[in-house]
This record gives sequence, C-alpha cells and structure tokens, in this order.
Amino acid sequence: MIRDMTPDTSSELRMPARFRSVRRDVVVIGGGPAGMAAALAASQCGAHAALVDERPSLGGQVYKQFSPAFQVADGMQGAGYRRGRDMIAAVLASSVEVLTDTAVWGIWGRDVFVCRSEDEVQCIHADTIIIAAGAYDRPLPFPGWTLPGVITAGGGQSLAKVFRVAPGHRILMAGSGPLSLSFAAELKHYGANVIMVTEACRRPTAAAVWGLFRASPGNWASLREGIAYLAALHAHGVPLRWSTMIRRAEGRGRVERAIIAKVDRHWQAIPGSEETVDVDAICLGYGLCPSNELTRLCGCAHGYDEQRGGWVPWRDEWMRSSVPGVLVAGDCAGISGAAAAVDEGHVAGLAAAVASGRVSADRATVLAQRARRRLRRHQRFRKALDAMYPVGAGLYDLANESTVICRCEEVTLSEIRAALAHGLPDAQGVKVFTRAGMGFCQGRMCGRQVAAEVARAAGRPISSVASFSVRPPIKPLAIAAVAVEMPERRRPIVRLD
Repeated sequence: MIRDMTPDTSSELRMPARFRSVRRDVVVIGGGPAGMAAALAASQCGAHAALVDERPSLGGQVYKQFSPAFQVADGMQGAGYRRGRDMIAAVLASSVEVLTDTAVWGIWGRDVFVCRSEDEVQCIHADTIIIAAGAYDRPLPFPGWTLPGVITAGGGQSLAKVFRVAPGHRILMAGSGPLSLSFAAELKHYGANVIMVTEACRRPTAAAVWGLFRASPGNWASLREGIAYLAALHAHGVPLRWSTMIRRAEGRGRVERAIIAKVDRHWQAIPGSEETVDVDAICLGYGLCPSNELTRLCGCAHGYDEQRGGWVPWRDEWMRSSVPGVLVAGDCAGISGAAAAVDEGHVAGLAAAVASGRVSADRATVLAQRARRRLRRHQRFRKALDAMYPVGAGLYDLANESTVICRCEEVTLSEIRAALAHGLPDAQGVKVFTRAGMGFCQGRMCGRQVAAEVARAAGRPISSVASFSVRPPIKPLAIAAVAVEMPERRRPIVRLD
C-alpha cells in the first residue's frame, strides 16, 4: 500500500495576521506606575490615550495584583498592592483605551506596531509616544547560577505574592540595596522560610545614615517602609550579613548549597572568608536594569550610570527624550522607585497633552508643579541611598571560565574570552562570533557581562562599551503575528532580466 506523504498543512500553517491602522493622540507603553500615571494625566487633559501592556493585567512588577484565583485578606495585601489596586481602578474608570495582553514589537517614527494576538496586528500612529517599560532584575552570572532553584528576587516575589507558592523550603536572599531587603521581608510576610539575607555593601556609617535622614523630608513613607523591613527581618530572627556576597551555588540537579564570602567595598571577595549555607533556593536582588530596548530602538541619546542600572536615556524636565515626540518615564529611564515613577509619568502625560494641543503649556506647568516638587525630593533621597549602597565593580568578577554567560545559547565565559582574543572590538562582534545574545531574551541576561568582558580585554571602563544592537521584534513573536497582510501596500514586481 502506497501512503500519501503529502503534508496536511491545513492545521499547521496560519493565514497572515489581520492588519489595522489607528490613530491616537498618545500611546503609552507600559502598564506599571509610570505608564498608568502618564495615561491618566493625558486623558484628564482631553487627550485620546492608549495604554499598551504585554501582561494580562495592569500594575507592572511593583503593583502586580494577586491572581484572580485567590482571595486574600486585607491584612496580607500590603500598602503597595492597595496603591496599585486604586490606581488600576482609576485607569479603568477613565477614558484611557487599555490594551493588555498586547506586545509592542517595533516602533518606526511615530508608528507603534503592536501584536494583540497571532491574528491581529495594529499600527498605532500617535502625536506622542511615552515609553514606560519599567525594569528587570540585574543579572548576576556566577558558577551555578543556572541551577534550578536560583531565581531573581522579582521572580521569587511573584511566586509568593501572586501565586502563593514559596520559592523553596530554605531560601537565601542575596543582594544589595533596599529592594533586596523589601523582597526578603515580603517573602517572610507571605510565609516563606528566608534563612539569611546577605548585603554586599558595608554596614551604613553614622554619616550615611545622617545623610539619608537629612534627605527624608517628603520621603518619610519610604524611610518608614525601610525601617519596617529591617524590623520585620529582626523580629523573625533572619540574620542580615553585611559585606557578604554570593560566590557560587552547588548541587546535583538543583541548588543544595550556597557559598558566600565576605567582600571589600568594591565587592571583591576577601580570601579565606568563604562559608557554606545549606539552601534549596537562592533569590538574587542585586538591583535592577532599565528596560531600554525601545528607547534604544527609537534612537534616543543615552548615558551610562551604574547606580541607576546602566544605560539610561537623556531627558529634559518634561521627560522628553532627544527624539522629538518620544518621552520616557519611570524605571526604564533609570532606577528611581515607584513613587518617583508615578510623578515622572504624570509630568510626561501633561507634556503629551500639550504636544497634542489638548492643554496649554502654561496650564500644564501649573498642573505639574506638585509632581515636580516631589520629584526633587525623590532625587535627593535617591542620591542618599546611592551613597549608602554603591554598586561594586566585583559584580562582574564572579564567573569562571566554565560559567554559562548566555543561558539561551549556552555560551560560556571561556568562549567569549576566546572570541575576544581574536581582536573583536565590541559586544556586537562577540554576538556574531559566539551567538551570545541571540536567544529568546535578546541579551537581557548576558549583555552586561559581555560588555564587561569587552571592557576588560580592551582596558576600558564598561561605560565606553556599547550594548548589543536592538532590532524589531524586540521580543519573540510567532511568525503568524508578523506575517502581516497589507493589501494596500503590495510590493511591486521587480524584473531581473
């Protein structure tokens, strides 16, 4: 019997996605604190604002809401959850057009291309684009960081807060800065067993504490939250180790041990200080990196600031970038925290309304006064915190030759250094030579370490090394979503004879 081997493509191949073009006064990208504040401010001035977010619900990481499957008592929700809930309710009750489960995969000029599903692609043309894409946990490659059980602080927080699942039975919180302390306290609050918190920076001096106190007027709520986190850890008997950093993780098939060590002020390990801690989960909270892929895609001018997460876009007092019509607000413009993000978003939304002719510049200046005063106070407080928690250069010295740097393409440090030995001048050359940065995360996990290795090989600071280039789509999408059928823009037939 001869079988028909013709493939049945009826269920395997999809038709090109439907394409729709719309126009809005303002497109806000990101549904976190900054994005929601921007969309609200613009809509309250009469602008037609569209708010786009790839998640199924608004809130971002900071104001992430519980899963609808859970009913959580008020006492377990926390102040951040309640602030987010109220802000989300305000957005949904406004005239803002909310597009959740919608991924932005490209921007050309003032055209924002979004994918709502594999069957629908939209081009939203806007007078103003506000990028409020937030941030993600700073990657920290070290031996064993790919073992199951090693997760970011944000991932651990989501497991406990949203899905009510503890990251492990014995959790080590390893990181630096107030966010690390807050994540550890939240995990403990939700019932997770945090056995130790390690802080890479030194114990704050009296001068640093006094500087923070002097910068606290207008930021008392933030100061109280920080003190409450420390008090909670102390009340639960969780030891806090200052000047201590993760060195490696060990285990057969998953994390079983964490090796920590004392470090100097540059985060370099002190010989002979290593200590083994039995754990089955390690949460990493060494700060955040701005999600700057869209600002770089738009061609915005950037500068390097390690304390604020790396490459950050330039902005003026109205949150306008160097590219006309593109504004940037929140942590994607440099890590400043949720409170500052709300005020930055508010100012950006007013600027967008002015650009659309919905409100006068004089009126917008009056409406922005209170937010700008708060921003100045936030900036003073942030500088005091940065002085207390400086990022050490040892952050890039943890990996050894066999450590996988690019998790997506499984490229090790030795392969990256071998490529650099051929005289490659930049991170992009390493990417082409080794495929590091070509995977699903598009270099978000390995890009900083590759840049650090390029800088090391060239004897230059990391601030002089450009990141991997950015091209659309900036995140993985199904082919059907970008195989857009646009009948009115048919390609002409080109004769080659």
